[in-house]
Amino acid sequence: MSPQFKTGDLVLCKVGSFPPWPAVIFPQRFLRKDVLRKRKPDCVAVCFFNDPTYYWEQPHRLKSLDDKIIVQFLEAKSSNQTDLIEAYKQAKNYKNDLKKLIVKRFVEEKRKGELDHINDLENNIIFGKNPFSDRKDDRKNAKDSAAYKQEDSSSSKNNESRRSSGTRKRTNIDQNNENYIEQTVNNIKSDKYKELDKKRKERKVRNKLDRSRRVEIAMLFRRRIQKNLIQRESKPTINEINESHKLLNKIVENLSNVPPFFDIDTLRKSKLHKLLKVIINDKNLDAFHPVCEEILLSWSDFLTQLKAEKEMGKLET
Repeated sequence: MSPQFKTGDLVLCKVGSFPPWPAVIFPQRFLRKDVLRKRKPDCVAVCFFNDPTYYWEQPHRLKSLDDKIIVQFLEAKSSNQTDLIEAYKQAKNYKNDLKKLIVKRFVEEKRKGELDHINDLENNIIFGKNPFSDRKDDRKNAKDSAAYKQEDSSSSKNNESRRSSGTRKRTNIDQNNENYIEQTVNNIKSDKYKELDKKRKERKVRNKLDRSRRVEIAMLFRRRIQKNLIQRESKPTINEINESHKLLNKIVENLSNVPPFFDIDTLRKSKLHKLLKVIINDKNLDAFHPVCEEILLSWSDFLTQLKAEKEMGKLET
């Protein structure tokens, strides 16, 4: 039976409590060795958009991703998870260019040197193939190629002519790959500079919270999030979920302020960190777990100090 998906296909892959994430069925022969060592039986390799990781998953657990689903997600704007939105945008711009994606991965993983030894990195060769194929064929092809190049020089003139023609063709292919790789690397660098510039501009126009009212704002955030997600008998509405995402993301935006906006005195009075721990312990609010964990990790030094203060208070009484 042929597999449900082919190399280069767009899919949605769900891992743990994370939402389904846009990914591509990745050719196994181009994977890093450490990723290949984790290969699981009857699983295909996927690489995620806007994420450096790979994942092994059974094909029946993957969902096909097409332009219609991507557009619907981006137009709905029902999520404030910026990383996921960016992943969908990258999937939209993928255009089935698996060759470009592979080159981008090799560059990001500092494996650009390996690309010089790949002679079949053409989209019509690597796209739409059986995703269960491994590196054995590659090694066999490499041996065949080496044997071909080491043919006895005493062969007939016709054989010599064929070898010469094959060498010229191979040289042209190598040169085309080298030019493509160099151009793609330059494009990747250019895209990164554009993205950095975009983020700088976004930071400039972003409204900063008034530090003189930090305790008041922290307590307001706690009350709104608590009312939206915790103090209720029914499930949160879409508007309440969206508002909670916005408030939590606003906290994230202000984590790197110097001096810190959410300092130890603010946390001590607002008890905002305790609310985040309650959210993390509620499995029904798993969509909020990653951002809450990120915030608490940033506050870890403050939380350690608050815990020490609490222990000291117990000793004094």
